[in-house]
Amino acid sequence: MNSWRLLDTGALPGSLNMAVDEALLRLHARGESPPTLRFTQWQPPAVSLGYFQKRHSLDLEACRHLGIDVVRRPTGGRAVLHQHDLTYSVIAGTREGIPASLVSAYRLICEGLLAAFRVLGFDAELGHEDTRFPQADVCFMRSAVGDIVYQGKKFVGSAQTWQSSSLLQHGSIVLGTQNRTWMAILTPGTTSREELHARLNSKTISLSEILGREIQLEELKAAIRAGMSQALRVEFQAGEMNREERALAGISTTQAEVAFLSAK
Repeated sequence: MNSWRLLDTGALPGSLNMAVDEALLRLHARGESPPTLRFTQWQPPAVSLGYFQKRHSLDLEACRHLGIDVVRRPTGGRAVLHQHDLTYSVIAGTREGIPASLVSAYRLICEGLLAAFRVLGFDAELGHEDTRFPQADVCFMRSAVGDIVYQGKKFVGSAQTWQSSSLLQHGSIVLGTQNRTWMAILTPGTTSREELHARLNSKTISLSEILGREIQLEELKAAIRAGMSQALRVEFQAGEMNREERALAGISTTQAEVAFLSAK
C-alpha cells in the first residue's frame, strides 16, 4: 500500500491557509512535495471567496466588526464561512491514481469522506446541482458535485483546482451551526431576513446536529483518515511541512512551531 503524508497545520489565518495549499500544490506539480492529506482550521474566522467569484452578498463592514477576514481561494466555487468547521485538503495527482476527470476526482475523494461519516455512524450522500435560491453566490445555499448532504441539507462543501497533473481539492466540514453568523454578515438582497433565515435552515446542517452531540476534532480527523485510506487505498504517515514548502507559503520558523503546537 502506498504511503501519503498526513499534515495537521492547526489554526492559521485565512491568507496563510490559502498560501499553504497553493505552495503544496505548486511543489507537488514540480515533484518536490509528497501526496498529502491536510487538516486545518481558521484563526481568526474567515470567509473564503472562490477564485472566479465576482459577486458576493457579504456586508464587509459587518465582517470587519465581527473580526472575520475575507480571503480568496485558489479554487473555484462560492463563499464559504470558516467558523466552527474543519477544513481538509488533498494534494495529489494522476501519478498517485487521482482521475484526470474533475467529476471522477471529486467522487473518489468524496467517497473517502462518505466512508468517514459511516465510521461516525451515519450515511450521507453526494449533492446534486441546485440553483433555485437567490443567494447562489453563497456556497452552502446550493449543492453540486463535490458537496455532501444529509437528508437534503449540506454540511460539506468542496472545491478544486489543477496544476499540470496535480490536484488540490479542499473543503469545509461544518461542525456547528453557522447560521447566526451568516445572518450577521449577509445582505438579504431582495428577500426578507426572515426568508433568508428560513432558507439557511432548510439548506444547511452541521455535523453536531446530525450526530446529536458535539464531535471532538480528533474523532473526526481519525474517521477521515480511515475513510480516505479506504477510498484512496493508501496509508497515512504523520509529517510536517519541509523547508521549501514553508518558504513558498511565507511561513516563518516561529509560525510553523506555533501551528505545530496548536495542532496537538
